[in-house]
Amino acid sequence: MHLPLENRRMKRLLLLALLALAAPGCMRSRASLIKPEEEANKCELVRALMRERVPQQILSGLSADGHDGLSQVLVFLRRPEQAMLERLFAADEPSCGGTNYKVVQQITTEAVVLFLQPRGTGYIYDAQRATPDALSLGGEAKGAMTKDDGGAWVSSSI
Repeated sequence: MHLPLENRRMKRLLLLALLALAAPGCMRSRASLIKPEEEANKCELVRALMRERVPQQILSGLSADGHDGLSQVLVFLRRPEQAMLERLFAADEPSCGGTNYKVVQQITTEAVVLFLQPRGTGYIYDAQRATPDALSLGGEAKGAMTKDDGGAWVSSSI
């Protein structure tokens, strides 16, 4: 059974039209959707968190156990009301770090893992030591961060 020539042409035109409409969305890379100012704000938050007592203790423990070089830090955003856990940074290789750590999207060695959960104008957080094969979903909140009047991230009560 053959379709009339006109029907085949219409199907081809429809297919071309759909491809033309879909192409612009498909051609945009994930990196082009990342807003640098948002990534910079996230990095400021992580830097403030890494100065806190618990993350500092984990970094010290990694160093004491002989981990050379920059320690890896993986940061997740927890949204329990939506049963979601997502990476904080959108970039494949975030350009965020400090003198003794670097934020990564995937850990390959023992590392610091931060879990952030939005609360009011800031976040509560948990910090843990983890390996690529042993990563828990986080525990009790270890602290909280909010922005002060000047826009800097500061510790606050839980």
